[in-house]
Amino acid sequence: MDLRSAQALQSLRLGHQSIADSIDSLRPFLRSYLHAKPHLREFHQRLLTFFSRQDDIFFGALYQSFQDDRNATKIIDFLAHDLKDLKIQFLIFFEKHSGEVLDQNAATFPKDFSDFCALLIARIKIEEERLFPLLEKMESR
Repeated sequence: MDLRSAQALQSLRLGHQSIADSIDSLRPFLRSYLHAKPHLREFHQRLLTFFSRQDDIFFGALYQSFQDDRNATKIIDFLAHDLKDLKIQFLIFFEKHSGEVLDQNAATFPKDFSDFCALLIARIKIEEERLFPLLEKMESR
C-alpha cells in the first residue's frame, strides 16, 4: 500500500471510532430532543467528514488497483453503491432532525436515530470486513 492507502485505512479507522463516540454521546438524550440537538450538530459534522474520505477518487483508486480481481471489483462496486444509499438516509434523517425546525419531529427522533444508527453500524462492519482487507492488500503490493 502506498502512503495514501495507509493513511486512508488509518483515517477510516479513526472515522469509525468518531462515529461510534458520537452515537454513544447521543444515546442518553434520545428522550430529550432539546438536549440532543447540540450533539446532533457534532454528529452531522463527523458524518460529513467521514463521507468525504470515501469520494470518487478513493473508489477510483481502489477500482484501478483491483481491476483484474473480479471479486474485489464487485466488493468495491457494492461499497460505492451502499455508501450512496447511506448518504441518502443521512440526508433524510438530518432533514427531519436538523434542529432547525421546531420540535415537530421530536416524537419520532428515538426511532429515527436508532434506525439510522443501525445503518451506520452495519456500514462500519462491512467496511471492517470487506474494505479494510482490500486496503491492507494494497499495502502489500
